[in-house]
Amino acid sequence: MANRIGHIGADYRSRFQLALAVCLLGFAVTYLFSSLERVTAQAEQQGVRLMLNQFRSALVVKGAEAMLADEKLEPLAGLNPVQLLERPPMNWGGDCQGMDAEPGGWCFHKEKQAVVYFPRSPDARAVITGVDEAGTEPLAWRVEVDYTTSADNKSPRAVGLKLTRVKSGQINLGNHRD
Repeated sequence: MANRIGHIGADYRSRFQLALAVCLLGFAVTYLFSSLERVTAQAEQQGVRLMLNQFRSALVVKGAEAMLADEKLEPLAGLNPVQLLERPPMNWGGDCQGMDAEPGGWCFHKEKQAVVYFPRSPDARAVITGVDEAGTEPLAWRVEVDYTTSADNKSPRAVGLKLTRVKSGQINLGNHRD
């Protein structure tokens, strides 16, 4: 029996349905992977924020201890904040010099006196910094003394320790820059 004009045979119909299903599956998988990358970058951002908050909390305690003991805070500038923690983070690499940096790892650059983080991906770096910048260059923070001036404009006095982000270009770790 002959097919009518415009009639799609059962064989062609099943091929069309298969092609359509493969296309839809491809779009779904692509969407899933892009969502996974976004969620992974956000999780990394949360991990970095938690670690920085631990550093900041330890610095508040160390600064308060020093002030109660009538010690100057200036010698504590450039301190490795990991030394103040009960135990180092799981992804702690120690000294940055001569190290092959693991993505997602932390280290301390003794010469620059800065704690350094190596982002896992450019997306993660952009999410962590809040700036849409390409690259996986390391990010760095330095312990500095926090000052305030009194109402009568006398000289500034030290009131604690703070963690400050090091600007791009101030940390050079071989082939990495931040």
